[in-house]
Amino acid sequence: MVLKRDELDATDWKILALLQKDARVTYQEIGRAVGLTRPAARERVLRMEERGVIARCGAELDAEAVGRALHVMITFKFNPDAQFSGTPNATLAPLLENSREVIRFWEIYGELDFLIEAAFSSKDEMRGFLESLRAYGFVRSHLIAAERELGIRPAEGAE
Repeated sequence: MVLKRDELDATDWKILALLQKDARVTYQEIGRAVGLTRPAARERVLRMEERGVIARCGAELDAEAVGRALHVMITFKFNPDAQFSGTPNATLAPLLENSREVIRFWEIYGELDFLIEAAFSSKDEMRGFLESLRAYGFVRSHLIAAERELGIRPAEGAE
């Protein structure tokens, strides 16, 4: 279900900000932070889950801590002269889904076809992966030096 922007009020946005910082925050802590009782905070969270505003909760791993210090973003564009048995995206997506180095990827429109986030334990591992992609098109890799996750925030005037 798609919500209209005005269906989320300022309290909902405060709750979402808390959950984006720490998905394990308790309903009691949420209620205290936004001026609601624990049951009212729980009801708000459950309602946003049911409506699909909160898509999932999970653990985010630190790539370096699990032995994959080379954290990269990869841009990919299909070679227009290449021949594929099916559609190009249907050819590349399974390769990405089955590569343990790929953290997530996006099929995108515009000048490029895919944006890929991956993490590698060595330069050789990264080089091998990039070479496998080059069989399908043009690749550029960008080493991530630092990251800041800001989360989704309310549109101006929606708070």
